[in-house]
Amino acid sequence: MSQTPKDKLMRVEIHTMAGSPLVLEDVSAFNVLLSDGGWLGILPGHTNLVAATVDGEARYTVGEEQLTRYISSGILSVADNVISILTTK
Repeated sequence: MSQTPKDKLMRVEIHTMAGSPLVLEDVSAFNVLLSDGGWLGILPGHTNLVAATVDGEARYTVGEEQLTRYISSGILSVADNVISILTTK
C-alpha cells in the first residue's frame, strides 16, 4: 500500500494541567465525541474549527493502525493540520 505524504498527515496535541502535552504524530484520521453527543471526524486539510468535547475515547489512525486514547472533556481546535485539545485532567 502507498503511504500518505508527510504534508497530508496531522499532529495531535493533548494539553492538560498535569504537565507535558501528549503529542501524536503522523495521524491520518481523528474522531472525537463532541459535547452535543455527536462524533466529529477530522482528516488532513480540515477547515479551522473550535469545539467542545466530552469525556470519552478518541479514535485515530497512524499508518495502518487504528488506535484509541481516553481524553477528558475540553476544548478542541483545528488549524493547519494540527489538532489541539485543552483539558483539565
